Amino acid sequence: MIRTLTTCAGVGLLIAALPCAVMAADSPWTVKAAVASEFISKGAGKSGGEPAVQAEAAYDFGPVTAGVWGSTARTSQGGDAELQAFVGGAPKVGAVKLDLRAIVKTIPGTESRFQDTWLEVRADAATPVAGTDLRLRVEYSPDSYAATEAAWWVEAQASRKVAKGWKISAAYGLREQDGGADYRAWNAGVSWNATKRLALDLRWYDTDSHERGANYDGRLFASATVAF
Repeated sequence: MIRTLTTCAGVGLLIAALPCAVMAADSPWTVKAAVASEFISKGAGKSGGEPAVQAEAAYDFGPVTAGVWGSTARTSQGGDAELQAFVGGAPKVGAVKLDLRAIVKTIPGTESRFQDTWLEVRADAATPVAGTDLRLRVEYSPDSYAATEAAWWVEAQASRKVAKGWKISAAYGLREQDGGADYRAWNAGVSWNATKRLALDLRWYDTDSHERGANYDGRLFASATVAF
């Protein structure tokens, strides 16, 4: 409990300090902080059903962007946070916008007998079709968290603006892991850009693997994200 509280305090202090990184309106920095009803990654819960505090800071160097991201978490291997460092770029090929990223992830607090740091690569391809934005995401890790080795996540998403500041979206993903859980996950919901800096999201997450425990059950998700 003390370790969890310390982690929450650390992420909270990071969020409090984030606005100081923004020096001007045209700054190359992108800085965000979020509070969510749960930390959900690849369709599965990662915070033991508890609310999560998250923060991100990224710097645009022009052709590439580099940054860090963090969230409170809870894993069965003892982890109490997830931290990421990433670098990537977003080239365009015709009407298709790509988002390519290499990410080093670590989960502090993981028991020493488990691997707590791993590399993941991600590729997004997005394009508009008849007023609907379509996106395909592929993520791969050659040696993932804990006892999991090679792991894939493939997700298709569709989103559409329905009014000024309002968007509906739905996604379906497949998780395949060597030494970990294989499952299918989906979500659907609505997001609202309440102001230029505040975004709210409400959606339903579910999987086909409820027998694996609460992290795979259906749940209502809500989040608020502030951009500085």
